[in-house]
Amino acid sequence: MFFIFRRLKLGGRCMIISKLFKIAIVSILSLALLITPFQAKETVQAALAQDYIQSAEGETHVIANFNVLRGQDQIVVYTPDYGSNTPNNRWGAEVVVENDVILEVRDGPVDATERAPIPENGYVISGHGSAREWILEHLHENESVDILYDVIEDPVRTSMYNVNKVNPELPHEFPGGRGTNELIYYDSNYEYETTGTNQYGAEVIIEDGIVVEMSGSNSSIPENGFVLSGHGTAQQWILQNTQVGAELSFDADQMTVKSTIDAKAYIRAAELKLIEAENNITLAEKNFKDVPIEEAIESVSNAQIYLQKANKAFEEENWMETIDYSEVAEGYANQATFQTVESRVVDARGVWHRPTENNKEEVIRTLDKLADANFNILFLETFFHGYTIYPGDHVEQNPNFEGWDPLEVFIEEGKKRGIEVHSWVHTFFVGHESLNPPGPILSENPEWAAVDREGRIPSVREEGYYYLNPALPDVRDFLSTVFEEMMTKYEDLDGLHLDYIRYPVSLPIEVGYSYDEYSRAQFKKEYGTDPLEITPVDEELWTQWNEWRQKQITTFVERIHQEIKEIDETIDISTAVFPEVSDAVDQKFQNWIEWVSKGYMDFITPMIYSVDTNYVQRTTEEFMDKFEQPVLAYIGLAPFIGFSDELLVSQVDAMNETQALGQVQFALHSLNDEHFKALKEGPQRKEAVLPHRDPVYAAEIVVEDALRRMDEIYSDGIRHSLTNPLTNHIQQIHKSLDKGDLVQAEKRVAKVSIFLENRSHHIEETVKDYLQRDMQQINQLIQFAKFKE
Repeated sequence: MFFIFRRLKLGGRCMIISKLFKIAIVSILSLALLITPFQAKETVQAALAQDYIQSAEGETHVIANFNVLRGQDQIVVYTPDYGSNTPNNRWGAEVVVENDVILEVRDGPVDATERAPIPENGYVISGHGSAREWILEHLHENESVDILYDVIEDPVRTSMYNVNKVNPELPHEFPGGRGTNELIYYDSNYEYETTGTNQYGAEVIIEDGIVVEMSGSNSSIPENGFVLSGHGTAQQWILQNTQVGAELSFDADQMTVKSTIDAKAYIRAAELKLIEAENNITLAEKNFKDVPIEEAIESVSNAQIYLQKANKAFEEENWMETIDYSEVAEGYANQATFQTVESRVVDARGVWHRPTENNKEEVIRTLDKLADANFNILFLETFFHGYTIYPGDHVEQNPNFEGWDPLEVFIEEGKKRGIEVHSWVHTFFVGHESLNPPGPILSENPEWAAVDREGRIPSVREEGYYYLNPALPDVRDFLSTVFEEMMTKYEDLDGLHLDYIRYPVSLPIEVGYSYDEYSRAQFKKEYGTDPLEITPVDEELWTQWNEWRQKQITTFVERIHQEIKEIDETIDISTAVFPEVSDAVDQKFQNWIEWVSKGYMDFITPMIYSVDTNYVQRTTEEFMDKFEQPVLAYIGLAPFIGFSDELLVSQVDAMNETQALGQVQFALHSLNDEHFKALKEGPQRKEAVLPHRDPVYAAEIVVEDALRRMDEIYSDGIRHSLTNPLTNHIQQIHKSLDKGDLVQAEKRVAKVSIFLENRSHHIEETVKDYLQRDMQQINQLIQFAKFKE
């Protein structure tokens, strides 16, 4: 059976309404005609009900998502809520639709077009790969097109897949024994308690035949179930055919698994989330967490109401209402969980953003959205693909911004909202083969290009990327002039954020950079050998060649730091880097440890991109352990790869348990309304002070918040006779900070830590841990302030 639920229309425009209102309409009208809001969903996920594009001839194609970056072989729909234009490159087709009629079909590879305009009373259909081919075959100008929402092809959806291995035995060729495109089964007979897999895959945890959790890697194996772990095509099967609440069985004889999704699966998912929320509330109360308990309890109550409605709809075999009520119940349960997450008062909440705004009004809407969710730092992509977004004297302005200055508007309006604006620049990466190659800078100065060992200019490993040669004096002088112009022309710009501050990926050696004439001559002058004659077999010379390339990047970072600080000492310099040394240093000659140790960075943002929260937390801790000097790190997270709101909150909360003092989302266009709402209800509930702007003031704010919690929350967790002396010790820290006596403040922090440890039997363990965490953060800020002196 094929059920179709269509939207209602007003004046040719889609009504964008909430799921609750949608249910109310259905209840009132008793119709199978549903109104579904445009909302971004997780990338490539299983669903009983899906949305489709329908052509005039009746052909359909599933919609992967709304208002997010387009993925491989996907159709994504962009509505006016996204902005004025789509964000995609020209490697796809885009269809501009107004009043349900196709105005224009833009085939990027042929027409060399990108960033289609989104009509106020319409939308844009964007497709890549096989989806592009479907668009070109079935969608034509002046024909009608429709969006079908919540299509249920069958009330029960099943899928089977072959299992490659059961409990892989040692030795493992790959982590956890999971190879390319393999699906692995792990149960309690496995040698280890966790799967041991890496982050390059997806896993589901099954208990008593029901999927209870979607995971990333290294999952714990339940006693009463098993874990399925997939890579490549098997990973895609997991994402497309399983979900929390689904039934999943394993046939050991046939070595197959079978997934079953029906409306009951949505009820189970909501029930699991409700149990989780109730447990989180219990733990929050028991552990003296600084969270709005009453609000969380109210959210749980609402979840229970809608779960009852879902069960009633299921009994009546009304599958669509079952799904809708279950999703509302799950939403309230998740909201309760978010409300049990603490929100820090000193915290960097950043986002990377490639501007697509066309005027001041659109900039204001963007910044209002960020301010409402208590973001406090914006990394605005200002110099990329060889263009600047502002009109300048040294670089051509991006044609998309001709006639106005978005950088000026972002700075002016950001300041009004307490949002710092940092100029995010692609330092040595200046063009791509899909965008008028090699770009304006290399078109004018072809001799500036980085060249690989085989004499190629565009990168092979980073396909189609054009880089400048970091060693060439003219290149270094040019970039210095560009950055200096930014900082002098825009006096209120808060910082310079260096991205692509590296060589192109240079392993294996045949694709390594840069073997241009200048670099070869300079190295030969210093070491007596042409780099083209060196291979890793020549261990000493190969090490010298690698260190020479590292030096080109490091000395340029040093130069930019010195020049920018001479313009204005308060301008912050930061960088986006790869977190693993083997990747950053060995392949790209990006020695960020040295940059931090020499004080060239005010803060650093490692890009730790994974759906696996455990991996992100572990890698963050390993990253922080690399430094002997005080450092402020704001961790780059990856909602662009398809985070749910739950996963986003989970990763932000996990970062708050590390030494990192903030996080940065990549990127703004990947954050949907659900993400913003979840952050505001959870880890970004409170406004926060940025750590780097004034670390001493930030430390004072942490002290004040600790004193507030002692008075309002921790009173029952500390023996009464200890409250006054402990409060007095913490107040003394504030007094020392207020006087600017960092040495004395540091001693007083140590005194509080000793006080807490020596009297731990009279202080609840969680309260002691919270206060010790405060002392650690205060000390971290003090040490950084001393280091920057």
